[in-house]
Amino acid sequence: SGSGNGTVRLDIQANTGPARSGTATIAGRTVSVNQDSGCTISIAPGTQPVPVTGGAGSVTVTAGGGCAWTAVSNVPWVTVTRGGSGSGAGTVDFSVDPNATGAPRTGTLTIGGQVFTIEQAGA
Repeated sequence: SGSGNGTVRLDIQANTGPARSGTATIAGRTVSVNQDSGCTISIAPGTQPVPVTGGAGSVTVTAGGGCAWTAVSNVPWVTVTRGGSGSGAGTVDFSVDPNATGAPRTGTLTIGGQVFTIEQAGA
């Protein structure tokens, strides 16, 4: 508090979640504060080998509460079977079709902006 001219300092804490906004009333005037998302999303592991016969796997997603993410396959032979979207921590399950091409192949999932690599053996 005070009188006359002065400076008001707002102490805004770091944001580890989704974008947020708030207000402060100073001398009867409302000041709006908007803060960008502080969400950080990570995955583990970053890659997984799969046999030529195909199979299933999972990826652990780590994210702050309220931080939304989606998981999509970037190749037709990998399907996200559970956890295609979420908020906060979670797990993405996927299945890989058998490899009938005879050659090793590599595919990816994109999960919350992070790339997960699947390396499938050839015949």
